[in-house]
Amino acid sequence: MGNSIKVILKKDIPNLGEEGDVEIVKVGYARNYLFPNGLALDYSLKNRNILKRQTDAIAKKKLEKKENSLLLKQKLEETKVSIEINAGEKGRLYGTVTTSHIFDELTKLDFPIDKKKIDLKEHIKFAGLYKFTVHIYQDIYAEVALEVIAKQEEKKEDNRRPKRKKRYDRHDNFDFGDKKEENKNKKEHNQKEGNKIEKEHNQKEQNKDDVTKS
Repeated sequence: MGNSIKVILKKDIPNLGEEGDVEIVKVGYARNYLFPNGLALDYSLKNRNILKRQTDAIAKKKLEKKENSLLLKQKLEETKVSIEINAGEKGRLYGTVTTSHIFDELTKLDFPIDKKKIDLKEHIKFAGLYKFTVHIYQDIYAEVALEVIAKQEEKKEDNRRPKRKKRYDRHDNFDFGDKKEENKNKKEHNQKEGNKIEKEHNQKEQNKDDVTKS
């Protein structure tokens, strides 16, 4: 068998086997983990004889486990697991439902389930009713109802008084009386300047005429 050997399991080991099962494993796994932790025995003649003497006791244990698993299956299938997930207005979830969510809820309900035994085939994106499967023991599976509830985020009330929008006017900060007076003064000043220029111009013309006559 090369790098593999036969071992007799002394205890149930997930994904490997149950107490009393004969399994083939890697040599390193057996020597470094199973044997030192008392989880298995080497497949020697002595240990095989011990196993034969314990056959009836092991069979009885397996029968009890099967009966307990059937009871657990019944309880699970009578249960509906509810999970609240933050969602938008149309029920579309912000996140996704995972086996971790389901495991947490089952733990709250006192169901001793291994998270690795939970199978959620659907990729849930919306609130609604779904199903997931739990592998309990050997060929025993439970199909469990799952309700995904959309959790709407509460809108925080703004108790602050609304700010008044300031209306800006092109005449802001102007005194209309002063402005009117200012415009009047400018007009009078411009008129005086115009009269002065016109007077100077007339004077020049007059001087020219005098020179010509002379």
